[in-house]
Amino acid sequence: MTDEIFDLIRSRRTIRRFTDERVSDEQVETLLEMAMCAPNRLDRQPWHFVVIRNKELQKQIGDAYRVRPYLEQASVVIAVGANPSVSPTWLMDISAAAENLLLAATAMGLGGAWVGAPDTALWDETEGLLREALSIPPHIRIPTLLALGHPAEEPPPHGKHDRFVSTKVHYGKWGEAG
Repeated sequence: MTDEIFDLIRSRRTIRRFTDERVSDEQVETLLEMAMCAPNRLDRQPWHFVVIRNKELQKQIGDAYRVRPYLEQASVVIAVGANPSVSPTWLMDISAAAENLLLAATAMGLGGAWVGAPDTALWDETEGLLREALSIPPHIRIPTLLALGHPAEEPPPHGKHDRFVSTKVHYGKWGEAG
């Protein structure tokens, strides 16, 4: 079982090309359930999710953030948001939820791309578009989108050690090797 989990993590890759096959409502609900199983500070669960299945809106978002065509191609785009007043760790909480969702998508044979760079000029404009188009209340932040679909590309999984960089690990204090 442990090797299966490690293989799943290594297999989770960013997918930016999708087929026309639809991600079912049941699959989306399962993905959202897995997202909400994420760790979060004091179990405050500050997250909110908006499921987008509107190709015209997906195109507008892709144009605004300059990541067309994959946002438009995705079967579903999920806007991941949070209420910052619920938890001071809201951004970490929704990051954990997003990663859970992407790992679950990989386990289901789906692909996904994590999109967003909060507090940059381009993202501020995109978040404004999302806020208006999706009727997001002013107290909710939308720092990321997840584009999901059936992959039209298959990047190889990461190798057992191709991402591990020992010089980025410090034991006891900075610069100490293990």
